[in-house]
Amino acid sequence: MNTDITPVQVYPGTANSLYIRAGNLGPPPSYYYQLQSVTVVPPVPEQRDPVSNEIIVPASPETTEVLVLKDGNIDMTEAQWDDWAAGPTSEDEDYQLDCISANLGLTRA
Repeated sequence: MNTDITPVQVYPGTANSLYIRAGNLGPPPSYYYQLQSVTVVPPVPEQRDPVSNEIIVPASPETTEVLVLKDGNIDMTEAQWDDWAAGPTSEDEDYQLDCISANLGLTRA
């Protein structure tokens, strides 16, 4: 699961994304997390020589560069576990991201 976060300084850069993956299912569950610097590199259009029409710069698609600045493990608290709503209307992914972001002192963007 990924979420954008309000940028935060994490040596040697600035994290703008939180990635989490469930670990021990608890209770309460634990997670592996990464604070990432995610940069979207825009596409480059093909450029041709105006005289010969030869390609001088090939086209390249949009790419996403991910730099992991910090990783580790963190648990959901007992209170968060107890407050986790069950059932088909619950937003499990958002709830987990909210809890882990808060436990790390981060703000989801």
